[in-house]
Amino acid sequence: MAKYLRCVPVLLWVLLALATSGQNVTFTEKEISLRKIDVRYLREESTEVAGQGLAVPGIDLADKGEPRHAFGDDSTYALRTLVDTTWLELEDAEDSIVAGERIHWVRYNVYADGELKDVPLLLNVQARSPFTLYLNGRELLRSTTLPPIRSGAVLPLSDSIAWLTTALSFLADGQPEVLALRIVGDPGIPLKAQGLRVTLHIADTGYTLQRTTMHYGVFIGINLIILLFALVIGWSERGERSWLLLAALSFVSVLDTLCELGEEMGALGLTQIAKQALGILDTILTPWPMYLLIMVLGLLRGDLSPKRARLYTIGVLIVTGICTLAAIAQLYGFSDFEDGVQFTDPAAWLIIPGILLAILFGLIVAWFAIEVVRLGIRLLRSAGYERWIGAGALASSLLTIVLGMVSEFSGSSLSGSFSVLSDYCSYVAVPVSVAIYLAIRSVHHKKLVTRQRDELDEEVKERTAELRAAKDRSDELLLNILPHDVAEELKETGAAAAKHFDRATVLFTDFRGFTQLSEQVGPAELVQELNACFKAFDGLMEKYSIEKIKTIGDAYMAAGGLPDPKHGSPVNVVRAALEMQVFMVQHRAEREAAGKPFFEMRLGIHTGPLIAGIVGVKKFQYDIWGDTVNTASRMESSGEVGQVNISESTYELVKDEPGLAFTARGKVQAKGKGEMEMYFVQAV
Repeated sequence: MAKYLRCVPVLLWVLLALATSGQNVTFTEKEISLRKIDVRYLREESTEVAGQGLAVPGIDLADKGEPRHAFGDDSTYALRTLVDTTWLELEDAEDSIVAGERIHWVRYNVYADGELKDVPLLLNVQARSPFTLYLNGRELLRSTTLPPIRSGAVLPLSDSIAWLTTALSFLADGQPEVLALRIVGDPGIPLKAQGLRVTLHIADTGYTLQRTTMHYGVFIGINLIILLFALVIGWSERGERSWLLLAALSFVSVLDTLCELGEEMGALGLTQIAKQALGILDTILTPWPMYLLIMVLGLLRGDLSPKRARLYTIGVLIVTGICTLAAIAQLYGFSDFEDGVQFTDPAAWLIIPGILLAILFGLIVAWFAIEVVRLGIRLLRSAGYERWIGAGALASSLLTIVLGMVSEFSGSSLSGSFSVLSDYCSYVAVPVSVAIYLAIRSVHHKKLVTRQRDELDEEVKERTAELRAAKDRSDELLLNILPHDVAEELKETGAAAAKHFDRATVLFTDFRGFTQLSEQVGPAELVQELNACFKAFDGLMEKYSIEKIKTIGDAYMAAGGLPDPKHGSPVNVVRAALEMQVFMVQHRAEREAAGKPFFEMRLGIHTGPLIAGIVGVKKFQYDIWGDTVNTASRMESSGEVGQVNISESTYELVKDEPGLAFTARGKVQAKGKGEMEMYFVQAV
């Protein structure tokens, strides 16, 4: 979206630039900001650095350092206390020449915020001649001798000019920090010929660029994979235009990312001409991702009529032409408003066409954006796999803008993260979502055809007797999984409604030493030992009419009072629990006598309301939910080995039963429940 915005102001001036003749008129005057520089400012601003790119986090001190220039070789020129207000501003003195003088002094006054005190910074100095750099009168850097400059030569800023980088930190004491450069040139050569450029950066700028380059590499990799994926499948499904559009969308995203890497970041190590070419291509490609996305969304919605498709195509061609004019204007420097644009007697009649061109650009882009959001929302609300496309389109458009805005207004520590998320939404959300949709649809179609073919074959081969036998076996298995009443309801209606039980008693067990035992015995013996214990437990559940719910690893869960409230009373659950502990004691004795490791068990019981029913549609099971289940689990975890630990609610229901004795434990801390009254129960 940023590319759309940067094209608009250029369009207002591109036609005026064609009418230049002989008299210079300045439209805007350069204003040097004296506001303080802080960490966030250094991270969010960007500047050009030779050999690194056009968008390196940092600032150019020619714009923010109030630079001044003087001739002479006076060591006091480096001092912080020197008053340089009588010196000429740098932009007014760059072409100045003093006969026989070869020493140039340039001073930068940097107003550092207090948070920059002792913060590691990097200063990048680019110059053609040898120089010495001072900070507040202290020498920081001295360059080596460089090749001489030809007399009268004026060299543009380019990667061929040498540069040096040094580390520094500011005092940030409320006074301007003075950076002074002593440049030794040839007599008669103005300062402008030195190609001087001084930029200031946070010390971790290099790592920031590396991270950004890595993210861009991810963008390219994802889009290249999707491009190949779309081309291969599109070749086999030649009647499906969606694959071709997806391939085109991914290809444009790859080109866009390469342009960003090569032009702004300089990560590809290209020449200046190649960078300019990438910049032009980047601007020309501005409307194509949105256009291709609209075409894909329209095809998936099934409402892309030939007339509407022609309107979209005309719109993208118009915007492409406007962006081409903007790229030409940028190439010739007509968009550098910060430094003031020089034009010569522009023809007034060209202003109106320029404004109309910018308005037309904005209207078409707004139309495209509205179409993307409209079609994306409609797809997101559909019932099919098209939801993937709608989600990707909205993420690419709305989230890109929202995250970009949040990045601008968030703190410096969060700005980079939101910016990266915005880039990911912009570059990969749509291709990935479209690819997932088409892949799922393709697999679904193939499975559907295969299933229909298999079903037809099966219908021919199957016999009535085999179907009846299969039904009998399924019924038997179903009764082993579900209670009888629930199984019958499921067979009759195809579903079983969940039911609420006002009072049910839940039993939880857990083996102590399970992990150690699993390390001492083989898998087969471990499973055999678990099966022996759980098989005995199952018999006790059947004896006392208690419903076994499930096993979870080495844990066993059962409940009384469901699905028939008359079965599995709290007393029965307690007596079953006591017999389970008796079995564990006997089983332990047998294992010890044989010299084998053994289990010890904790057991907890709680009574209260819960909900029971079937979960899932495949591999379903009868399960229970509610705070009663959680509390029963806490009774188990808060108990002791060999004991049956019950809650206060269970105790109130069984305390008067003969043959049972209770030991009050008082209030015991239970995880997530706080302090709860608990009791140990024993048989007498």
